[in-house]
Amino acid sequence: MKDFFKKWIVQNLGLKALSLVVAVVLWLLVVNVSDPVVETTFQDIPLRVINSDSLASEGKVYEMMGNNVVTIVVDAKRSIVGSLSSENFRAEADLSLYNAETGMVPVRVESNRYNDKIESIKSRTESVEVFIEDGLRKQFVITPEVSGEPAEGYIIGDVNTAENVVRISGRESVVEKIAKVTAEVSVDGLGSDVNTSVDLKLYDKDGEQIRNNNLVKNISTVAISVKILATKELELRYSYAGKPADGYTVFGQLSGSKDTVLVAGRNNDLARVNHLDIGSNYLDVTGMSETAKVTVDLEKALPENLELVDKEDTQLEVTIPIQQVVEKEVTLAKNAIKVGKVGEGLRTELMAEYISFKVSGVESAISQLKNTDVKAEIDWDAYMDENNIAEISAGTYRIPLQLELPEGITPVKDVMISVRVVKAK
Repeated sequence: MKDFFKKWIVQNLGLKALSLVVAVVLWLLVVNVSDPVVETTFQDIPLRVINSDSLASEGKVYEMMGNNVVTIVVDAKRSIVGSLSSENFRAEADLSLYNAETGMVPVRVESNRYNDKIESIKSRTESVEVFIEDGLRKQFVITPEVSGEPAEGYIIGDVNTAENVVRISGRESVVEKIAKVTAEVSVDGLGSDVNTSVDLKLYDKDGEQIRNNNLVKNISTVAISVKILATKELELRYSYAGKPADGYTVFGQLSGSKDTVLVAGRNNDLARVNHLDIGSNYLDVTGMSETAKVTVDLEKALPENLELVDKEDTQLEVTIPIQQVVEKEVTLAKNAIKVGKVGEGLRTELMAEYISFKVSGVESAISQLKNTDVKAEIDWDAYMDENNIAEISAGTYRIPLQLELPEGITPVKDVMISVRVVKAK
């Protein structure tokens, strides 16, 4: 029996070896056909920068150009690849491998799963461009900017931001380009206040926006508030205080360089005012001896909670007409005086052919005064009331003359006239 088995094993040994090889090959073929090696792409793998501490210690910063994600290609069996996802891969740019001549850093990728069963793994982006230079940190004032026009009848009031400054750090060459930081908001068509938060925007000296995600800001958004105020046109009214110099007076109406002013405020504040008084706090004529022009700051004259719409035109020029007071003698013939009737059966006659008296007034009025401009009469009823006389009887009376004079002219003193009352024939 032993010899039989020995003879069976040795017999046709080459053929049996060939059969074994064929069997192994067939097994491998079957295995590879059912679970072949495939090439699979994984996208948007975050690219992490490592070994940047040494740069920070030297006061330098880096900026990676291009995208901060990479696409990788993996060769592995289908069964392996099918159980992998983007989360199983890590991509790194090692700054310790930075090539100063090319400015490039190689990209290294690896898997945290089936690392020993993956045949190959590589990034389509083999290296990334990195800028390394001195870092700079600066503080910038935040400038609020409002665009658009509010609803008709409204204007933009105070504009405020919750923060006034922002600190920005990054590559020196980039930070130095920043000329202005703005907080921008639109009020187009609005009739009520705006309260919102907006992203900060960076601009260079040419007004071009700087878009750089590698800049570090202590704040990236800011709260901004915009008051939207209603408007109303107010009439200007004038009054003055004080007394001009001796021999002078204010003659005529005070006038301003504008008749109305457009103001803004809350509706309830505007409802309480219909005109603006420019009065004694601003217009004092004490000691004046000639027409004067006084400049008034309208912003100071406004009631509380109101403001000017035109903030570029705040000055009002008020003209105060001052004229000298002069005297002139007027002479009237007795036939120019209206005597009036005193009672039944009596008649009156003036005892003088002429009567002269002095009047005073502003020079412009006095210089044009003619005797014919003066109206004179005797008011018997007023005389009787003042002297408690029931009726006029015959006799001689000293009675005040009632004068009607042009505007700005008055008698220096009461003008008395003698009148004889006699019985009519």
